[in-house]
Amino acid sequence: MKYSAGLASTSFWFIESKKIAELILEGYSKKEIMEMALTENIFQVERETRIKQIVNGVYRRLNSFPKEILECFINVDVNSAKVFVLISILNNDKLFFEFMHEVFREHILLGDFTLKNRDFDIFFDNKSYQSEIIENWTDDTVARLKRGYRNMLSEAGVLDTSKKEKVIVVPFVDLKLQQLLEDNDFGPYLFAITCEK
Repeated sequence: MKYSAGLASTSFWFIESKKIAELILEGYSKKEIMEMALTENIFQVERETRIKQIVNGVYRRLNSFPKEILECFINVDVNSAKVFVLISILNNDKLFFEFMHEVFREHILLGDFTLKNRDFDIFFDNKSYQSEIIENWTDDTVARLKRGYRNMLSEAGVLDTSKKEKVIVVPFVDLKLQQLLEDNDFGPYLFAITCEK
């Protein structure tokens, strides 16, 4: 998987993820879900381009998970479901996963639950030395990615952004969902968020 700045232009899409997971479980194909989204406006979005972005993005995130995980996702508590959506994003974004593994997880392991602006700056500076792709990104692209990461973590409920200092919140994740993720080789994404292993 190559590094991508695509996360700068996407959203968390929690409700949309649950809806698309339900449709996948009902046997609808991506093409049928797209058609339904466009003709019935199931996401209540005005622009056709945005509808296509939601269906393409969410379907891509969910497509690699077995049905038993999707079934668990639509039935667990809200906090666990939000963590699952975050895992689905990490599974599709190499750079965001590396941030979670190298920065977020490290903070939890060290008992330092404050995520600072410089943590984001240092991470992206280091990555720009390691990757020509990232080195060629504009300052605006990197700034949008930093905002995107904060927003994703906030919407997932693992970063409290209500105060000046951004505080990491280690989530409780439904035990059945945890086990299914581990059994299906998605454990590294879960552990980047929870540090349980």
